[in-house]
Amino acid sequence: MSGLDGDASCAVTRTGMMAAMDTARPTSFGAWADEYHRWRPSYPDAAVDWLVPPQGAQVVEIGAGTGKLTERLVERGVDLDVVEPDGRMLGLINQRHPQVRTHETGVSSLPLADASVDAAVVADAWHWFPKAEAAEEVGRVLRPHGWLGCVWNVPLPQDAWEWQALKLDPALQLATDLDPLDRLGLTTGQAEQRTFRWTWELTPQQWRGFVSTVSHVRLLPKDEREATLDETEQLVSRACSAVGATAVPLAHEALCVRWYPAR
Repeated sequence: MSGLDGDASCAVTRTGMMAAMDTARPTSFGAWADEYHRWRPSYPDAAVDWLVPPQGAQVVEIGAGTGKLTERLVERGVDLDVVEPDGRMLGLINQRHPQVRTHETGVSSLPLADASVDAAVVADAWHWFPKAEAAEEVGRVLRPHGWLGCVWNVPLPQDAWEWQALKLDPALQLATDLDPLDRLGLTTGQAEQRTFRWTWELTPQQWRGFVSTVSHVRLLPKDEREATLDETEQLVSRACSAVGATAVPLAHEALCVRWYPAR
């Protein structure tokens, strides 16, 4: 998940943008798994390199979705297990990466032995997990000196159209001063944080496609959803016209946290 779906502590300090997360949202993405994979951005190389140990390490990816991070991990030659509770999303990973071991389950019951992995990684999903329970289970499977690596793609809007497209208030500020433990919602262990800037070159169609996969937009009544998508596509179209281009840049940062459990 990305910016619009992310937890407030991971993106911006804001009030009223998102309603309380209901039980439908975390499980809603699988219904449009193909679209999700098509329109969601990947992660910058520097962020992925910081999140995972060197080539050949044993890694588990938790809450992998359709495999946006999975493909970057496969490129790095890690020995990979993938955990995802939604079989529809997991099916896409099986199709694209048959060499990867996949498990249709959640973070509360990782099908791995104690002290069996060098790192556990989570991309744009940690905020959906029961924090203490997830940390305990991740700590169980990590080897000594292993870590949990979490990443969120966070948009950094600057121009007025970007704030409008993201439905954010430009007076609000990025929550860059959060302690990394607080960001994870944990009180034990040690954590460190890094950010990696990158730019997404957006066409109007790409932005419409991305917003169509945002959970709180996708769950709107059809007429309201289409009106929202039309509006956001038009915003990017006008921004493109203003600079005489077919695409416009939207700055992002990959916000990364590594957590080391107390031993």
